[in-house]
Amino acid sequence: MRNVQQADNESSLRGVRRRRTTKQSQIHRLLRPHLGHCLAMTAIGLSLFTSVACARADNSISDILGRIPVQHGGRVKPFASFAKENVLLVTGKASFEGQDTTLLVWRWISDPKVWSAKPMIPVTNPELRKEFSGDLVHNRIAPDLVLNNLDFLKKVSAAQEKEEKEKSLAPFEKKQVELYRRARLFGEIANGRLPGFIPHPEDPSVAWLPLEALMTKEGLEIVNQFFPALEADQLQSAYLHLMERLKGENVQEALPAAEQFQANLGNLLFSRNIQLDQAAIRLELFYLKLRPFYLAWILYLISIFVWAAPRKKEKAVAAAFLLFLAGFLIHTFGIALRVLIAGRPPVTNMYESIIWVGWAVVLFSLVLWFFYRSSLLPMVAACVGTLALLVGESFPTLLDPSISPLVPVLRSNYWLTVHVLTITLGYGAFALNWGIAHALLYCFAFRKKEKLIDHLTEYLYRSLQIGVILLSAGTILGGVWASYSWGRFWGWDPKETWALIAILAYLAVLHSRTAGWLDSFGTAFCSAACFLTVLMAWYGVNFVLGAGLHSYGFGGGGLPYVLTFIFLDVILLLFFAKRFKMTR
Repeated sequence: MRNVQQADNESSLRGVRRRRTTKQSQIHRLLRPHLGHCLAMTAIGLSLFTSVACARADNSISDILGRIPVQHGGRVKPFASFAKENVLLVTGKASFEGQDTTLLVWRWISDPKVWSAKPMIPVTNPELRKEFSGDLVHNRIAPDLVLNNLDFLKKVSAAQEKEEKEKSLAPFEKKQVELYRRARLFGEIANGRLPGFIPHPEDPSVAWLPLEALMTKEGLEIVNQFFPALEADQLQSAYLHLMERLKGENVQEALPAAEQFQANLGNLLFSRNIQLDQAAIRLELFYLKLRPFYLAWILYLISIFVWAAPRKKEKAVAAAFLLFLAGFLIHTFGIALRVLIAGRPPVTNMYESIIWVGWAVVLFSLVLWFFYRSSLLPMVAACVGTLALLVGESFPTLLDPSISPLVPVLRSNYWLTVHVLTITLGYGAFALNWGIAHALLYCFAFRKKEKLIDHLTEYLYRSLQIGVILLSAGTILGGVWASYSWGRFWGWDPKETWALIAILAYLAVLHSRTAGWLDSFGTAFCSAACFLTVLMAWYGVNFVLGAGLHSYGFGGGGLPYVLTFIFLDVILLLFFAKRFKMTR
């Protein structure tokens, strides 16, 4: 009887195992077609979860002191933004000695004598290194040594006099002035003269009082004129207590003092019913912690690797496209955050224009993908978009990532804003064209399939058309603005001239292709070469020539990097041309 029961049990167990195996195989068959999508969505979800987790507010001393609203650079911002921007300006690095930037700047303020003796300012010019050779530590110098060198200060004064007379400075003079300004900026911050902490109760838009006002008799008298004496005295006591705590080795012990200072500052503002936009402060802190453009280029890069994988299937292509689309959405979200924070379009500086152009590249690839349904377009756009965001994120000392108000010439002129946005969208179309041209030249040089070449040739032509239309429209809009602002439609300003040269260069390629003077290879080669005219109109006029009426966009630096890029690109184009000639 027992044997029969045991046999029945074993039979039922085998049945259960078979049903379980059959069910598992059915689940596998159901999930396998969507595995690529699941992996892509998992990667996207993890990146977003990590971003949101990093962006959540905590109660660390850095977070408490970082979210205090201050006034600097023509706008109200969280202290964390001020610290990040100015640590970069003073030290030439996004962080110094691995310290949190917010806490670092507060420690500057708490003990200026100690920190002014630390070598933190970079000296990059060889002649300046010789001049300060005995004072350098790892090619860095202490602010005190710069500000107390009388011979150096005399040279700086002479250079500044030339600047006031609008005379051009020699490269060495520019480096002298730059070094002095870094040291002077540190002194202004460490001694509590920057930024503004206490707004005017009747008009918060005017200059705010700095922390220095709490340390002098005259400053306290001004504070007491606008605020109750009791609140001002409590704020001064909290500030002095915080400074003492921050001097200690364990700065985390200053947490209660930081909370008290923040509370007393809030009480001071509340005593005169001063309401600041805390939502804007929180939004900017979220943007700082999220780092959307960093996330975007990582997603673009992952999508490139998935697309480039050998023997990939349709599921992998779909997963790569989802990653690419996620990168674009985060890229768009980052631009939207900057627009909301600054209250203006992203047209202020070279950093924003690079981010914007990279976004335009991806946008136009998606527009073309909608009509052609080819994964080649997002793959090329991912490469160019990654390059653009990497450049923007990797050179903060050359490409200022800070959010600044519009200069007056841009602030109240609708036509100029539309003109700049349209021009830079044209740059984005030509950047996509540049990427497609290189992909097409590679296919010609290595004898890829004729069908692939035909598709890329079509995409190259369409991106050329988009770029020419947008750049032409942007240039005409610029003429409308020039007529309104300067009283003439066209004046052969360097920016205008190089925009016209770029338009004519690309028009020549379009017409040559239509007339049959250029074949597909010639069109691709000339399109890639024509991008040099865009670089000149975009970067060269503002950063190299630095002349003309478009002074709001001028900057400096980065020329060796740009020349290296141009040299390598020309070498690559010549290599493609030679190999194509050899394989014909």
